[in-house]
Formats: sequence, C-alpha cells, structure tokens
Amino acid sequence: MVKDTATNTYVQAGVAMTLSGSAFAEASANETAITAAVDAGKSMVSLTTSGVIGIAALGFGLGMVVSWLRK
Repeated sequence: MVKDTATNTYVQAGVAMTLSGSAFAEASANETAITAAVDAGKSMVSLTTSGVIGIAALGFGLGMVVSWLRK
C-alpha cells in the first residue's frame, strides 16, 4: 500500500508542487511577515504586562486605603 502510494505519479506531483511553492517564495515577503508578527507579539506582551501591573497596583492601593480607614 505504501509502495503504491509512493510510486503514484499524482502523489509525487502533489508533493513536488507543495514543496516547491515554499522554496520559490520571495524571501523578503516572508521575512517581512515574520518581523511584523514578532513586533505585534512584543507589543501585546508589553500591553498585557502593563495591564497586570496596573491592576495589581490598584488592588494593593485600594487595600491599603481600606486598611487605613478601618483604623
């Protein structure tokens, strides 16, 4: 079964077309897309980190104010 599949000309043509599409793609377009994705990821991490720190500071500050008012 595997030998018949490997010798099938349609399968070989499909594999060749699939592999050659990536090989002949323009490198600068791929690099640009990857760079844009990395930059977007970095900005998302920065935004998320700032949000988490802000919420933690707000919660800590409100807790301190409530604690001081109870005294």
